[in-house]
Amino acid sequence: MALAADEQSTLGLSTNVYSASIKSLTMLFVIAVILESAFAVIFNWRVFLAFFDTKGVKTVLMVLISSIVVFGFKIDIFANLVVAFSVPDTLTDKAAIAQFLSTHAADTSNFWSKLITAFVLAGGSSGIHNLMYALGIRTSRDAEVTPKPDQDQAWVSVSIKRKNIVGPVQIGVVKVDGPPAGETAIPLSGTVRFARPTLQALLMRAVNRFPANGGYVVEPNKIYLVSAVADVPGAKPGEQVPFRTQPRYYTFSPRAVVDLSIEITGPAVAVVEPIKTKDVVPPAADEGR
Repeated sequence: MALAADEQSTLGLSTNVYSASIKSLTMLFVIAVILESAFAVIFNWRVFLAFFDTKGVKTVLMVLISSIVVFGFKIDIFANLVVAFSVPDTLTDKAAIAQFLSTHAADTSNFWSKLITAFVLAGGSSGIHNLMYALGIRTSRDAEVTPKPDQDQAWVSVSIKRKNIVGPVQIGVVKVDGPPAGETAIPLSGTVRFARPTLQALLMRAVNRFPANGGYVVEPNKIYLVSAVADVPGAKPGEQVPFRTQPRYYTFSPRAVVDLSIEITGPAVAVVEPIKTKDVVPPAADEGR
């Protein structure tokens, strides 16, 4: 990793500071890459993806794993960086600089500095790379990884609430030429919810949502028919009559992220409760008859 001379002069830091910083951050970067590779098999596991939301649970697990690694192996990069910025300019011998860093890092290290190190490590190799760029150690910055639709796309998801419906619900998001007479396509750009999601919704995979994660890609400024189809309870096998929701027509703005919610209610099914009768004791026969 080459250090740009203009970056060094701009920040006004000595070569000793940069050398010590490069060593500490490179070590942290390598550890982050190893952890990401080691736990990719878990985060990409089909069972994991079926039960958990990838963003919510992965953050918690990475903080926990990073804390175990930092405290278990006594890694304190934050303390090393604090000490690196206090190396005297008069020290030029590498052995003397190493001795200074080792002695003062042990005195500076504490619970809070290790916790900060764990949080930085949990941010992954991309976050550490950008930190190195900010310090002038790297000359390029990682691109933003936050997913969002392109200019020629829109993302749509559909959440289902069902009543008097059994079995799976089929979702249809179909591009059409236009709505029928009397219908109007509603233009949408986003969704505003007036309630915070529950902790379970943030961590666990939603079983009533299509798609389970992310959004279904549609073309902007096109008309789409959104519908849900399910089987009515009580029908005999092979005689199921699909129950459909009222068709809805939408158009989506470029780069729109829309979360639709559809309630599908089947016809009420009469449930006959068995009549509960009290035990009746027959009258005793008259004596002498």
